[in-house]
Amino acid sequence: MRICNLASGSDGNCTFIESEKARVLIDNGKPFAYVLTALNELGIAPDSINAILITHEHSDHIKGVEKLARAFNIPIYAHAYISEILFNQIHLDRNLFNFFDCDFFIEDLHIQPFHVPHDSKYCVGYRISEGDAVASNVTDIGCFTDEVFEAIKSSAIVFLEANYDLEMLMSYPNYPPFLKKSISSGHGHLSNIACAKAIERLVHAGTRMVVLSHISEHSNTINLAISTIANYLQSRNIIPNVNIRLDITYHDKRGTIFRITPTIK
Repeated sequence: MRICNLASGSDGNCTFIESEKARVLIDNGKPFAYVLTALNELGIAPDSINAILITHEHSDHIKGVEKLARAFNIPIYAHAYISEILFNQIHLDRNLFNFFDCDFFIEDLHIQPFHVPHDSKYCVGYRISEGDAVASNVTDIGCFTDEVFEAIKSSAIVFLEANYDLEMLMSYPNYPPFLKKSISSGHGHLSNIACAKAIERLVHAGTRMVVLSHISEHSNTINLAISTIANYLQSRNIIPNVNIRLDITYHDKRGTIFRITPTIK
């Protein structure tokens, strides 16, 4: 399995996952030309994409879906709870839409969606497996629930939100109080400390790689996210680059290409 984040943040999110037989995108909130360029850099023809998996209906996750899907006839997969919202926001032949309420397969990829708390109609994360190679995507989440932990534990790699530093968020002058309250609520986004506590649980369950995602431009920095999380983990006797590897995805910078080799197919 090959995995690469193409963009992560409030201006657009998109992640590419490839197995031996399938190629999928998780979300596409970026312009058409941006995604084509990013895929080309990976050596991927856009007409070889088997599916676009939608996490939820917010524009930074779906605003690029319509043009890409129409151009290359790419099927769209989303939870049944947001079907009507997507029909209103993505104007495509309804035959391209596939709505799920349980796990499913795309070729050799086992897709296991799970609910995450977020301020949307309905938001899911994804646990994606090729044999016993497992990657999980949880990039918009207000709190790390037991349900989310059970869904992604033992994943080899987890893309996990580290959206904000609480002090920076509360002091940012351009956010009104209601927005600050929403972001920091249990249905908003995950803070650096909350992310660190989630990573602590994941490490004990076998995860050895976490990619810090959806880092805010206004209420966080890369260095602050990494240092806060690393310091917390060290205080819990979890040593970065020994017990857990931390990486980042950030806005319009294509992320690291990760490879997980299945031993069972």
